[in-house]
Amino acid sequence: MIKPALSATPARAAVLIALLASAPAAAGPKEELIAAVDRLNAARSYRSVMSADTGLTVETEFVAPDRMRVRMGQLGERVVVGTTMYETYAGNTRKTPMPGNWASAMHSRVKQLGSEQTLSVALLGEQTVAGQPIRVYRADNSQPRMSSTFWIGAHGYPLQVKTTLTTAKNKSYTSTVRYSRHNDPGLRIDPPAMPAPKR
Repeated sequence: MIKPALSATPARAAVLIALLASAPAAAGPKEELIAAVDRLNAARSYRSVMSADTGLTVETEFVAPDRMRVRMGQLGERVVVGTTMYETYAGNTRKTPMPGNWASAMHSRVKQLGSEQTLSVALLGEQTVAGQPIRVYRADNSQPRMSSTFWIGAHGYPLQVKTTLTTAKNKSYTSTVRYSRHNDPGLRIDPPAMPAPKR
């Protein structure tokens, strides 16, 4: 007598159903993009250059956990170390306090993607830039009204993000941010020299 194969028995079928039910769902474009944003937010350091359609260009350097340098051209430079901000403008530097949670607020998913509940993401395809594979994603959200294109490198970090944000008055603003020097140990941010106090 030939016994039936185990795969055909009710017990085997029950085991397969349980395994399928407990297996994690395959990551889709939305999950992949969120993972890339989380990777950037967890980076030890990076540099970004933001160009807005208003003509403003802002260069930002970040070193975890709480150091940042922001250069705004003629608007001066700001350096943040912990809970202290140094503002330099026209050769003069002043020191002011910063809120203790600024780094967490800066590196939030909501700030970069909007509400996760209303976020939709599509994979547009793959490109090759300087011999490196790049995955391109389109993200749309209604809270707030924003549409973004993300270029993600093979290392999993965003290389460029172009975002159009629409205000409640239906005015649209577009900015492009280019990222580099992810986890670069040579990136350092030190407090600027302060003038000696007058006697």
